[in-house]
Amino acid sequence: MSDHFTKELEVGFEKVDLEHRALLKAVGEAVEALRGGRREEIHEAMAKLGDYLVWHFSSEERIMEETVYPERARHKAAHDLFMQDFLQLCEAEKAGEDLGSFSEALGQRIPEWIKFHIQVNDAPLGRYLAARDRKPEGSRPSAKDKPYPS
Repeated sequence: MSDHFTKELEVGFEKVDLEHRALLKAVGEAVEALRGGRREEIHEAMAKLGDYLVWHFSSEERIMEETVYPERARHKAAHDLFMQDFLQLCEAEKAGEDLGSFSEALGQRIPEWIKFHIQVNDAPLGRYLAARDRKPEGSRPSAKDKPYPS
């Protein structure tokens, strides 16, 4: 699953779908580095994956803020929890922990979390963005809208 973006992972918003393809590619590259067994390459691939994760999550969170997505706090919390787990994995890699347990996390747990997150969190975001794009300009919520009248 690590580097396979399938139709079931499309959220219907092209920018996010393109980012998910790149994210899964970065996971696949990290898995390949792990299979090679060279610590330096593994470390490099994990750093690249970490950088992409931070960038992608920031991108999604910016979209959610700009469009006043109602589930943005819950969605961001999912990102934050995942990053805590990922950073622990990076610390284990830096500490030179056994590649066997690291392999399970990188080869299975991370790709499965990403797939789950796309289907459970990002798909509703994609539907919200698609519906928002179909509304007339004046009826779209904006980050500039105040929740209460002044």
